[in-house]
Amino acid sequence: MNDEILKKYNEAKVVYQKYGVDVDKALEVFNTIPVSLQCWAGDDIKGFEDVGNIHSENVVTGNYPSYAKNGPQLREDIEKAFEFSPLKHKVALHSIYAEHHHDRNKLTAEDFRERIDWAKEKGYGLDFNTTFFAHPMMDDGNSATSLNDRIRDYWVECGRGSRAISVEIGRELGQKCYNNFWFPDGSKDTPVNKKLYRNLLKESLDKMFTPSYTEDESKFACDCVEGKIFGISTEAFVAGSHYFYLGYAATHNCGLTLDMGHFNVGEDVSDIISGARPFVKDMMLHVSRGIHWDSDHVVIENEALNNMMLELKRGNYYGDVGIGLDYFDASINRVYGWVIGLRATAKAILNSLLDPTDLLNNAELEGNKSLRLFVNEEKNNLPFNDVWNYLLEKKNIKSGLNIAKELDEYEKNVQMKR
Repeated sequence: MNDEILKKYNEAKVVYQKYGVDVDKALEVFNTIPVSLQCWAGDDIKGFEDVGNIHSENVVTGNYPSYAKNGPQLREDIEKAFEFSPLKHKVALHSIYAEHHHDRNKLTAEDFRERIDWAKEKGYGLDFNTTFFAHPMMDDGNSATSLNDRIRDYWVECGRGSRAISVEIGRELGQKCYNNFWFPDGSKDTPVNKKLYRNLLKESLDKMFTPSYTEDESKFACDCVEGKIFGISTEAFVAGSHYFYLGYAATHNCGLTLDMGHFNVGEDVSDIISGARPFVKDMMLHVSRGIHWDSDHVVIENEALNNMMLELKRGNYYGDVGIGLDYFDASINRVYGWVIGLRATAKAILNSLLDPTDLLNNAELEGNKSLRLFVNEEKNNLPFNDVWNYLLEKKNIKSGLNIAKELDEYEKNVQMKR
């Protein structure tokens, strides 16, 4: 341990203690909070299927060279990104990343055997997503809301299969696998009968989620539905809106996913947690950064991210709400993007755990709004960086420009040679 870093850490502990914060305990809690890294940022959501040149309903901006082209390369890039992150790690998969060549409605956990064994060896968790896009069975951009019975039945099979895969993943790794359902289904211009498509979506979801998980299966997997305001080519109508999924999750014993980039610009997504969590079985966050629309920019330290993690801490939601990253930017090196987002999220989580919540709560309950505001301002100048540097040093993780130098060398010596 670097003597100067340790000295500053011990001094920081004294300062935080004056505000009622036990820094050692905060670090213990930090080490228990898993965060999923989105595997699809490593190859721009191309996946490993052989289904031809199929249009994807996801728009990825940029064409930076050296994306991962197979499972081993993707795992190699993920491991490199994790070298610079102090978090407890999970990895979120999409069904298009199966490394065996079966169609999506025939996939089983064994088609992800390489990834499961790798996660088990490394001590990672895994989350899952059915890929309801970029496939010949898409009907003008629609899957579960298609007017074609055969197409809907196909996607129902895919959804059911993903639930079985998630249970097996969770069981093998000994931790809950969040199984996320996002559908691109919608319309560029206003449809005449919105009710029709939402009824079809409900019918498809009902079939996918039948039968319900057993009590034992619920320990290892949960289903979450993810809403959106609009997307490219679905500007006028999205079948799976936030209102639709909030109602569905609350009445159908499933979870709700809140993607920070899927709401109105400037909307405080953190405020939704305490409003919705009491009424849904599970909840998952997709940590993203939307600019003007769901543009999935790389997560950085900003007010929205800090507010989200503060809400999780102050509401005692850590351990009760899953956290996953969800962004992709092909205009920059993809491993760089992962590292930036992982470290920003880690800082926001740590900062939230160092929040003087008890002091603030007591001031609020006593009606002392002046003290509440005063402490909220003063905490911004507490020696957070000294705690952060200690955390990195203790886990033997590089900091500063040393990271950039190593990532540049990795790009030159590994990525660019693919």
